[in-house]
Amino acid sequence: MLKRIKRITSHVGVCRFHADCSLEPVGVIQRQADIPSPYAYSPEWAVWAWQGKTVILRETAHKQYDVFEVPAEMIQPDHPEVAA
Repeated sequence: MLKRIKRITSHVGVCRFHADCSLEPVGVIQRQADIPSPYAYSPEWAVWAWQGKTVILRETAHKQYDVFEVPAEMIQPDHPEVAA
């Protein structure tokens, strides 16, 4: 279970949050069943670097965005190398 560290309740807040994150995702994690995200359908979620932490941002309800801290051992490479 991931720990929620921040709640954002506006689109402007989400933009400000993204401005503080890394330019590129640092990896991905598998979709978490215990985090409701009614508007997300991807099996993987992007992980971002933010203030020395690795985090995901999910819209858990209408205009309610939650930031969750992701432990390093859960993060997988975004584009794994394909073995030839």
